[in-house]
Amino acid sequence: MAFPHDDRIAEELLKYIARQPGGRIHGPQSYEPLADAFAELAPDDRESRVPTGELRWESKVRFARLKLVERGLLFPAKEGPDPKRGVWILTDLGKRVATGESVPLAAPRGQESVREGVILGWNRSLWDGWEETYEGVVNMLMAGATYKTRWSVGSRRDLAPGTEAWLLRQGGPYGILGHGVVTSEPFEDAHFARHGETSRYVDVEFDVLLDEEDILSRDALERAIPEVAWRYQFQSGNRVAADANARLRKLWDDYIS
Repeated sequence: MAFPHDDRIAEELLKYIARQPGGRIHGPQSYEPLADAFAELAPDDRESRVPTGELRWESKVRFARLKLVERGLLFPAKEGPDPKRGVWILTDLGKRVATGESVPLAAPRGQESVREGVILGWNRSLWDGWEETYEGVVNMLMAGATYKTRWSVGSRRDLAPGTEAWLLRQGGPYGILGHGVVTSEPFEDAHFARHGETSRYVDVEFDVLLDEEDILSRDALERAIPEVAWRYQFQSGNRVAADANARLRKLWDDYIS
């Protein structure tokens, strides 16, 4: 396979959207024209699929869109002028960059400085209260949306908004399924599973959730970030130190691209 680098896909996607009326496009309409911009893409590349059956090229374009959002060049889902589901809209900064203007770009969200992460555990046999279903939320994010919810963090009180959040699948299969950002201070409410008890929660906004078949495995996590006790995460809210979190983010970015 001869897929172009993710940064090249993001650059071409930015330019393509800039050529559309109003600097906006329904995301899926960009897949084929964008593929045409890369002569190295063979027909087999365009038709290759990830294990879940999704076209690999479409996955790469959606990941490029996420990179542009993180750089402030595209509006996040449900934001921007007249936002509509699945429509990708350039920001004013994105329009300037697309014309070739040299402007300073913000660091990707969650990477503005070296910061910690937090592990959010999910055992499907204990809780499966996603909007519709987990698989439905995965499809919603694939269409360019984000998913806002709250998550238990055990007894954690010192968790700041902006902390990177990692969804760790427990109870099998084991590994990381998703990434998001904490958007609130911890707050107390009724326990999600134990009647009469309370737990602390944070609001979180997920930007990527994977099908369970595509999980970033615990074995890979142990090789890359061995200082985190991946086999002994028995509750949500555990800290990922800044250095380990930086390596985890790189591992994740490489994996989903």
